[in-house]
Amino acid sequence: MDEKIDVHLGNDSKEAILKGEIMVLVSKAGQIFRPLISDDWGIDGEIEFKNAQCEASGQRIYVQLKSGASYLRSRKDGTKVFSIPKKRHIQYWQSQNYPVYLVIRDKDEKMYWMNISEYLKTRTDLENRAIPFNGSEVTLETLNDLRIAILSHS
Repeated sequence: MDEKIDVHLGNDSKEAILKGEIMVLVSKAGQIFRPLISDDWGIDGEIEFKNAQCEASGQRIYVQLKSGASYLRSRKDGTKVFSIPKKRHIQYWQSQNYPVYLVIRDKDEKMYWMNISEYLKTRTDLENRAIPFNGSEVTLETLNDLRIAILSHS
């Protein structure tokens, strides 16, 4: 049924649904999600992690949300590729003080993410906007694992 509904939705509606799904998941994990009102710059929200005392830690990640199969294409070798919509996003994501995670809701209705700013900082060819997307599924477990990793480095 979701597939039938999904066909008729525009990207704005799909992005709003994804933002809601992320908000629910982050809340279930006991963390803080803050959607950004003006999200056309390449960041749609932030996730702030709570410390062991369940207090806001100041440690966070930013998220760029994309929903729909059109954002990923497959190469002949099976590699999924994401094309960065605007060249300015490359420098913008690299310049952030916190990691930027690209979150894609694929046609299987699952959310996948990868640390896009980390990937871009290691890349030498900044003109090519097509990047291999090797995202892992976003779940309560992967969100908690990321929380632990980020808090252990602070």
